[in-house]
Amino acid sequence: MIRKIFPAIAMAAAICSVALGTPAQACMYTQRPEPVGYASGQYFAKVMLDAATYVDLVLVEDDGVRALGEQPSGVLTLRTLARLKGNSADRFTVFGQGMTVNREAERVFSAPLEHFTSDTGQVTPFAYNREWVGRLLPQQRTDPPEPKLPVTSCTPSPISAQTGRFYVVMRDSEGRVMDRLALSDGRSIQPNHPAFGFVPVSLDDEAFWLWSVRLAAAGSDPGLAGPTLLHLEPGSDGVAAERAIRAAGGKVRAAFYDRGGFIEEVRPSPEEQARPWLSRVGPYLAGSQLGRVGVPYHGGAEYLREHLSPMQRYGTGLAYEVAQAFTVSIRKSGEAMGEPHLVALEVDGEAQGFAGQSFVARVGPLDVETGDMLQLSGVDEASTFATMQRIERNIWLLNGGAGNRQGSLP
Repeated sequence: MIRKIFPAIAMAAAICSVALGTPAQACMYTQRPEPVGYASGQYFAKVMLDAATYVDLVLVEDDGVRALGEQPSGVLTLRTLARLKGNSADRFTVFGQGMTVNREAERVFSAPLEHFTSDTGQVTPFAYNREWVGRLLPQQRTDPPEPKLPVTSCTPSPISAQTGRFYVVMRDSEGRVMDRLALSDGRSIQPNHPAFGFVPVSLDDEAFWLWSVRLAAAGSDPGLAGPTLLHLEPGSDGVAAERAIRAAGGKVRAAFYDRGGFIEEVRPSPEEQARPWLSRVGPYLAGSQLGRVGVPYHGGAEYLREHLSPMQRYGTGLAYEVAQAFTVSIRKSGEAMGEPHLVALEVDGEAQGFAGQSFVARVGPLDVETGDMLQLSGVDEASTFATMQRIERNIWLLNGGAGNRQGSLP
């Protein structure tokens, strides 16, 4: 097949090059990638869900864009709306670019998933995006310089997201966005295929990725996956606990904080984890919500309102299901106003090896609600329709209906 440069691929390579400050080069492929369809979407969803440790429907609370010309944080703060696999915290972060004031936001948001098809009919994912790991915690003068990423013209674009929009996120056992996948060609397992780890949820009738992932998750136990954590005794000193873990040959990957029943995960980059870091979490939690641009509840409600229609109820967009999970999460977070206190740690290696430490109350998975939180309540069509009407009213209130300016629900 004649090698040629396709415009969409060349544009993605150019965007990648600009972001990294490297010379722009177009990536060369021997065939044009094709949009993922219903059949290949269901195939990819099952394979990727099986490979992932965490699969979640999320709302972007903060895309890292800051006001008054401040540098973006490079961190996306995500709210878990529905856990399709694993025990994710109610709030967690990944590294990516903010799109709130970017003119390319809608184009990036609506870009289709694509795949290649071999001569034998085998489909393989086209590199969609990738988590470019940066820094989460406040930097200190003694920190080494941020590592340079080994990139080429074929390196996928960084994850991009917009405050107030919805995404399906798949993460691996270390809590990073999954971007590598092993696939079978019918004869052998081939590693290092790209994965669709961070995908927008458009809610349109022709959108089917969330629907496909939910279908793949229907027959699995969503609470089985996820690492075992060290649950701490009340009042434990996190810095002292980290010191003891490091003295025993381990390191802390992530810390979990309870805000009155709302669990927040703090997961630095692997480079930050290489040194003691829990002493920096206090300043991070205090400053992580300052200077945000955009209001996630209003943005999410505004976007949902455009897609709530009984005519779309039986499509694959799942707008009502997403809206229900969205409103439930808002009520939950509104009740969780307490100061964060450390409740659990994730360590590398076998957690059971640290169970004898004096600060460990027990060892087990994160205590969060799992299950199909997208399922609309209703034993028949009439009661389901009544649920839909309640959801529509809640979204109307979040859009400022009845003079509601608080971004909350009764």
